[in-house]
Amino acid sequence: MTLPYFILYQKLNIPEIINCWFDNYENNKINLVCNTVEQPLITIEKDKINISSGRWIFRKGNVLISIDQDGKEKVIRDDSNNYVIDYISLGDNEIYPIYLKNKKYLFSGNEYEKYVVYLDKKILIDRNKINIFLRNKTIELEKGKQYYLSKNYISIVYEEGTKVIDNAGNVLNFKIQGKYLGFNEIYGDIFKTEQGVIFSSRKGVIGICVDESYLIGEMQGGLVILCGDKLKYYYNTGWREIERHVESELSVNLSSNLLGILRSNNELHIYDINFNELIKFENVHSFILDYKRFYLLSSDKVIAIGFLVENYNPIKVINNNNTVKSPITLQIDETYLYNLTVEKGKVIEIKTLENRSKLVLIEPYEFKKGSLNIVIGNKYFKLIQNIPYESEVSNIEFKDLRLLVSNNNGRVIGHVDKNGLLLGTIKYRIPTRSPIEFLIIIYDNMYKYEVTDNNSDIILNIPLKLSKTIIGKIPMRLEVYINQRMIESLEYLVPVITVNNNKKCNIIKRKIINNSSIREIITKRNNIFEWEEIFEYPEEYQGILVVREGDIIEIEGEKIKINKGFNLIKITKSENYSREYVILGVENPIREVHIEYKANLLNIKLNIDNNVPFEVFYGPHSYRGISRGVNEISLPIEPTYSLIKVRAIAHGFKWEANYTFNSLYYSLLIAKNHAELLKGSLLSFGIV
Repeated sequence: MTLPYFILYQKLNIPEIINCWFDNYENNKINLVCNTVEQPLITIEKDKINISSGRWIFRKGNVLISIDQDGKEKVIRDDSNNYVIDYISLGDNEIYPIYLKNKKYLFSGNEYEKYVVYLDKKILIDRNKINIFLRNKTIELEKGKQYYLSKNYISIVYEEGTKVIDNAGNVLNFKIQGKYLGFNEIYGDIFKTEQGVIFSSRKGVIGICVDESYLIGEMQGGLVILCGDKLKYYYNTGWREIERHVESELSVNLSSNLLGILRSNNELHIYDINFNELIKFENVHSFILDYKRFYLLSSDKVIAIGFLVENYNPIKVINNNNTVKSPITLQIDETYLYNLTVEKGKVIEIKTLENRSKLVLIEPYEFKKGSLNIVIGNKYFKLIQNIPYESEVSNIEFKDLRLLVSNNNGRVIGHVDKNGLLLGTIKYRIPTRSPIEFLIIIYDNMYKYEVTDNNSDIILNIPLKLSKTIIGKIPMRLEVYINQRMIESLEYLVPVITVNNNKKCNIIKRKIINNSSIREIITKRNNIFEWEEIFEYPEEYQGILVVREGDIIEIEGEKIKINKGFNLIKITKSENYSREYVILGVENPIREVHIEYKANLLNIKLNIDNNVPFEVFYGPHSYRGISRGVNEISLPIEPTYSLIKVRAIAHGFKWEANYTFNSLYYSLLIAKNHAELLKGSLLSFGIV
């Protein structure tokens, strides 16, 4: 079996908008040429890609983009508002636009009638001359009758002969009129005339092709020529059609012993010298053949270099026996690991070796004798191989399984809704490196264990909820999963043991007080189960209190300062004691006391809440009544008494307010006023 041996597989950092293709270069090197205004020199020599330090400059619409060596992109020229159709670099670090105006092409101040682009070749033609721009070189020649372009040559036909320009910019002169197809040691220089006659300088006329013609090369003494979309082979005066529907000369290439044809679906077919197909590659955008080597380029700029080898196998089986200690192990060429899938198995690890291979550790889905379909490859080539394998089988055992079930509504300690406990051991040995999931199912109970050890024991201690009385044995199902795939399903009848709340149980009593409810709980408990008896009865308590605002009272041992209005107080002494109290903070009904003096009377103004009984004391005088809001009381002034006491009764609480003033001062002031009045009266009678 012939398989490709890849000696290089590398992605280049070239924008996908740029179109590139392979070309032969000097000194047996391969060149990568792109449809850019400027590009670094990219050459491939043996198994190494060399990229010069040049910059990338390319068109994106009517905008010129530059990418430096650091990959930074910037706009260096924007001609969105101009009629620019292309740009040309003349190798002087300047880039010149080509304008199209009034059906004329304008470039560097000159006017041209025609502009032609083919791959990396650009030609401007005026009435008298033709300017050729080729790989930073400018060649100016007289205008000819016809011109032809191919990947390797430009042919300009004159009356006296043909000038041929190769990719290096050399100008060759021939006395033959026609398109220059190329040179061959056997056939010499090969031309095709305007009438379609193909002839060589050493063999004469060899055929006719009225369509575009391209010389692909020599194979076994014959010529491979593309005529239109038909690939033909000329040998010993006869023609043989090899392939139809070939898109362009870039779709065909050959070496001394290989022929490659790239079809429209990006499939590259390689043939030997007898035109027998050897191999097929996928996703190929451009290619070239050099002796036994092939060079491949994808649209996303991945380059692969290799050659075809008979009896070559990129997979070497290191271990095909899957056990607890070691998985299936394959040694695979790293260039085939860009596309790796395993049917009926899983890749668990890839280890790098010192050579160009890697160790791939694989675990089968089924732990028994079988085979794995391994798909390896890369962007261009895929290989499917069937690898037979042996495997240690899974071993799962149960030990001392039993189900303890409580009677009389008992429950598992710490699990209020569980009344059964599954105990025992699962011993297992499974040849896997992946996490293992054990799923235990008993009636509606499902319990999951996840482990990473492939050879160990699982100690079971699983609380269960059992809705009915169980006697004898109960069915249990065990399902084992690896990578969400069930590898085992086992069933087992588990013996049932009933546990009673006998006298050996410990007894715990506790009381829970919640407001007016008292609950006494008696718990009987062994090492696994507990049984509860609950007694509940009411106990009234005074939960509504009326207290004066601002007073500090003590409730349940806590001191609380009372605010006016309703206060909701919750007393929590522990998780088993909680009571609520509503406390009404009664506000002082006496709002304000104010006095005024009128003659020899003391006018007292009282602001007291409505319907509150109150009394006033001043010296030998007193007053009692029911408040109507603002109350006015008049009492004689007593010089020897300076204290007014107001007392009110509200919500059963007594409130007092004292008002102190200088009664002697105001009494003397009144006496003075009276004396002055008396003096005035006496003067009017002439007594004083």
